[in-house]
Amino acid sequence: MVSRLRMHHRPLQRDTLLLLALQTFYRLSGVGLLAVLSRYLPAHEIGTYFFALSFAESFTLLASFCLGPVLMRRGAADSEQATTSFAPMLGLRLVSSPLYLGCVSVAALVFTGPIWWVVVIVALFTLLENCYFSFTHLFLALHKVVYTVVIGMVVQVMFLAVFLIGMWWAPSLNRLLEANLLRALGLVGAAMFVTHRWLCPLRLAWDSTLIKDGVPFILLTLLVMLRGRVDTLLLGFFTDYDTVGQYQLAWRVVFTTFFVPMTVSQTLFPHLAASGLSRETRRMLVYGAGGLLGVGLLSMGFVFFWAAPLTTLIYGPQAGAVALLLRPLTLLFPLGFLSLFLSSVLPAVHQEDKVLAASAIGIGANVLANCAFIPLWGACGTVAAVVLATLIELSVLTWYAGHLLATPPATAPQPAPNGLPQPIAGLE
Repeated sequence: MVSRLRMHHRPLQRDTLLLLALQTFYRLSGVGLLAVLSRYLPAHEIGTYFFALSFAESFTLLASFCLGPVLMRRGAADSEQATTSFAPMLGLRLVSSPLYLGCVSVAALVFTGPIWWVVVIVALFTLLENCYFSFTHLFLALHKVVYTVVIGMVVQVMFLAVFLIGMWWAPSLNRLLEANLLRALGLVGAAMFVTHRWLCPLRLAWDSTLIKDGVPFILLTLLVMLRGRVDTLLLGFFTDYDTVGQYQLAWRVVFTTFFVPMTVSQTLFPHLAASGLSRETRRMLVYGAGGLLGVGLLSMGFVFFWAAPLTTLIYGPQAGAVALLLRPLTLLFPLGFLSLFLSSVLPAVHQEDKVLAASAIGIGANVLANCAFIPLWGACGTVAAVVLATLIELSVLTWYAGHLLATPPATAPQPAPNGLPQPIAGLE
């Protein structure tokens, strides 16, 4: 049993480290990209780009319908039928992609005025990158994380090279858009080639049950989008935009680290989907939660004690006000890490309805707490509301997870003395 558990843990640990390395590389290169943009492009072009990016990303639900977890669950459960599992996703993409581009284009023409063409180009490479995510979900389901890492690293290096050369040769918003479009084409092209060459033939199919199974994930995504904006909206309603800006600067420091629990949950998801809650996967789940709790506590201590120099380095004259908010927000490192981890892995064992309920409870608590605390304490009230809502959501998720773990795992039926099979444990 111990040797089998180690055999399961080694690829899990390897995949987790590989994905963490890739995500860290993405974020560091993103910081470098922002540094270059701030030096080579005027402020209005940078603002135009990020406005267009936010506008295009607001419609991405139409492009994917948030079916990545469903694809991973199906692919991991029957890796021999990868083509059958993936073909409906490609068929859906064939329908949803024109829908997404059409909606964004019409909305851009109506609402964004002269920069509509920028929004459309940004929407195009946003769509391509979103399509690439479907291939990464397939790679995760089939335990081919190395494909994701190699494709991501190679294409990102090429993108950075093209971007830097473009900014040095003829800096403009057009060079930025061209580099991003080339990056998105490279990601999708490489993923299609690798999948068709080494994993499974690419086929098109239609399966309405794919969308039916994805309904809870669509609702969950809508709740997450609402929760990500409700704090800022209520804070802006009750206070002023200076306070909103200070809160957002502090929140960004915490938010940028959430790729850690997301990465760990993505590598564990296929194992849970394939094996269910076996003894081995239960241990993986407990070890994953324990490891993230430890990392979260260490991060909380580090950022709490180094909040002043950290915010001074990043935000300059805004450091004082931001550090005041950042210190209590560090509670979200352990709480948020565990909440994200549980909400991401529980759907692997068909518990997405429980995650949806926990998220709804968390959002309800968040809205009520913000309305009560912001008039009293301003931005500090928003911090208190977010921490309280996360704690409540984590408590609900922990209760659900504890109930699952307390259920005895199913075992194969053993012959009874009379020659008849004994009932499966936990299913009598």
